[in-house]
Amino acid sequence: MMDQQLITALEASERLGVSRETLYAYVSRGMIRSDPEPGPGRRRRYNAEDVQALLDRKARGRGAEAVASQAMNFGAPVLESGLTLIDADRLLYRGKDACALAAEASLEDVARLLWSVDSDPFADAALPEIDETLKRGWVASARLAPMDRCLAMLPLAAAQDTRAWSRDSKALAVTGTRVARLLAAIVAARSPSSMPLHRQIATAWKLDEHGADLVRAALVLSADHELNASTFAVRIAASTGATPWGATVAGLAVLQGPYHGGMTRRVASMMEALRGAEDLDRAVAERIESGARIPGFGHRLYPDGDVRAQFLLERLSHRLGDREEVRYARRLIAAASKVTGLKPTIDVATVAIERACGMPKGAALGLFLLGRSIGWIAHFIEQTESGTLIRPRARYVGPEAPAFS
Repeated sequence: MMDQQLITALEASERLGVSRETLYAYVSRGMIRSDPEPGPGRRRRYNAEDVQALLDRKARGRGAEAVASQAMNFGAPVLESGLTLIDADRLLYRGKDACALAAEASLEDVARLLWSVDSDPFADAALPEIDETLKRGWVASARLAPMDRCLAMLPLAAAQDTRAWSRDSKALAVTGTRVARLLAAIVAARSPSSMPLHRQIATAWKLDEHGADLVRAALVLSADHELNASTFAVRIAASTGATPWGATVAGLAVLQGPYHGGMTRRVASMMEALRGAEDLDRAVAERIESGARIPGFGHRLYPDGDVRAQFLLERLSHRLGDREEVRYARRLIAAASKVTGLKPTIDVATVAIERACGMPKGAALGLFLLGRSIGWIAHFIEQTESGTLIRPRARYVGPEAPAFS
């Protein structure tokens, strides 16, 4: 943003004719970019072009076509939801602070909160049925990475779960429990269990109490993040009448992309590549100078830094701060933040946890997909209850159609 005009918060809010709070809301939704001012303090300056673009958008009015066009841009609301609020420096699940929940709650606690059903779907066994087809698939996919195993196994589970077609919210939550427990089993490479999800992972990976706590917190903070790409895919699938199994497969297919959940792979690769650098500041700068990106830094929904990453990194330091991998992660984060001016995202935090705890390679993505599945089921239930089909329109920009004679 160095070559672009930056203005103060007062100038930006006056040009828009809005309060400071509204200005900050625009920033949190990615509609206006901001940069910190040089020197001490937390003041920021705001991109004048973004402010003008927002003014122009308002001037065009709120006609149906204008709304449809804007709705697909990053940060603009698309659907109404009562699940998750991202508010600059806070992440709220149904009005409850997600970081406060991550201090003690289990992923099952968060599921009960987000799914909002009268009975506890985790109280019963609700385990996926493992028939001969699923057993053969389990063996055949054993050598695949957890994400690929999930994509291979879930359609097999869906084919034999006839109960998944129920549209009742309580029944959907029970199906969601079966989905989550099968995902946990696949990620852990163990048989499905009714143990708490984070305990299944910790037991399979032989983690101590510190590691188990970090897994639990990472799962809670991965549970939902409003209408990200994979969640939108899940809601589209839900709106067509698909089952929770099919919608979860849609979410997984999107999540694996390198600009979504697959970002953890890019972060892990960077951490490994820079591991032996004597001068991390210089190594990060050279990486940028060569045209490579620094993955996992800067999140447009959190102008002052990803609150999920901050919580997890602080907890990692508190739990395992004396381990070499934690010290390295802190040095790398400090160097990358210094050079880029950006703060780490949850992808950096989960990869740091993976490395510090000696988890299997790719564990960060496994934890992310398992945690996010809880949010997907919540959005599935909410979308099903709405009874609407998601069907955006396209503005045609191709060759002109021939005129009728």
